[in-house]
Amino acid sequence: MQKQRSVFVDDPRVVLIKLADRLHNMRTIYALPSGKAKAVAQDTLVIWCSLASRLGHWALKAELEDLCFAVLQPQIFQQMRSNLASLWTPSSSSSRVGKLRRLSSKSSSNPEYEASTEDVVVSMKDLLQAVIPFDLLLDRRKRIKYIQDLGSCSEVQTKPKVVRDVGIALASLVVCEEELERELFISTSYVPGMEVTLSSRLKSLYSIYSKMNRKDVSIDKVYDARALRVIVGDKSFGHQLMASLTITLSIQSQADISAWSRKLTLGSLNKNAEHA
Repeated sequence: MQKQRSVFVDDPRVVLIKLADRLHNMRTIYALPSGKAKAVAQDTLVIWCSLASRLGHWALKAELEDLCFAVLQPQIFQQMRSNLASLWTPSSSSSRVGKLRRLSSKSSSNPEYEASTEDVVVSMKDLLQAVIPFDLLLDRRKRIKYIQDLGSCSEVQTKPKVVRDVGIALASLVVCEEELERELFISTSYVPGMEVTLSSRLKSLYSIYSKMNRKDVSIDKVYDARALRVIVGDKSFGHQLMASLTITLSIQSQADISAWSRKLTLGSLNKNAEHA
């Protein structure tokens, strides 16, 4: 280990190569026996996720965390993916939010939680496919293409629900981005020369789970599971912009997310979905 640390210091590129190798190993870990897979996942969670975080690769860290989470806590991973999809589908969220069961540090040993998990047996390979790749977290165009490909696939209904739920999570973020971008274009048009930067992210399931345990709250009380960041060149304009966006987004994005998820369910997403 001492020799390995010395190599890392001498040539930082070695760290990136090792991280890429570990990511590939985690993406294909379903080929290993269960016991070995859990040992590798635990090692990855403790060492390699922390290393990716220290290097500032937040998206890589998020994917590694969720891959480990899927291996170490498959039932909770599957249930959380389903709960978030329900929470982010407005047509059903009002009736389902109150029914979401609390996932706390006691969940894994709670008979009521275990009974609520889907009866359908999902393979480890399918669970790993329900982890969002880091490049989708970083690139909005890739997110849109992924949703379109998933929705237009003739076999979309044969895919496990946990995989389809990923499409709903990504679609909800894309819709929020589009609505925010539209409002920013309208608002900033009145301020010539105003510089505006928009970015977004989805919190990893493992990070959400950790926050639920740390703060002892249910999943619908984790308000930063999705996040949008807007950087403007003027502080006073930023306050005005926030006030106008809050109302607009809360009204418009609800219908748009519902349309996205409905198309995804029907397996009929098309290129026009970019402007849903």
